[in-house]
Amino acid sequence: MKKLNLELLKLTSEEILDRSQMKSIVGGGRFYCNCVDSVGSWSGTYSDHANAVAAGTLHCSSGVAECYSIPQP
Repeated sequence: MKKLNLELLKLTSEEILDRSQMKSIVGGGRFYCNCVDSVGSWSGTYSDHANAVAAGTLHCSSGVAECYSIPQP
């Protein structure tokens, strides 16, 4: 998963992003995941669905997870 470095945007704490700065911020979404063939569930922010599912190797004793996108308001 890529990390976002806001220092590169050189913003003050109250500054509004312009269009070019907004384009430099990418990816991510909230996912809810359940372990397959083992007990456990969690939610987290991942760059994409594949990375959310891959987190099952850490969170699930079976190493397998099913993940669903959490709609953002």
